[in-house]
Amino acid sequence: MPELLVQIGGETLPLRSCHWVLFGPNDCAYASEYGDAAVDAEQAHKNLRPYKRERDREIQQGYRIELLSKAQWHERASDCFRGTCTHLPRSRKAVAS
Repeated sequence: MPELLVQIGGETLPLRSCHWVLFGPNDCAYASEYGDAAVDAEQAHKNLRPYKRERDREIQQGYRIELLSKAQWHERASDCFRGTCTHLPRSRKAVAS
């Protein structure tokens, strides 16, 4: 099977070396999966949130899926998963409403 390649920020990378990330409206990362788990943002969102109602609610509230290189993931998402980011509020209460 041929390796899937993507272009991120002018750089061509193997999809498997990237990460799909669910960002909230506050730019905090709430979920992530390896790039080769999905071929587009819609499929990645389905993988991360299996219930359509939850995906629709997140989209309406400004959540988005982005494909990041490993370097971008470390720069933009890793602190969120460590609980050391500066995004406020960190709570997901808005999604549960």
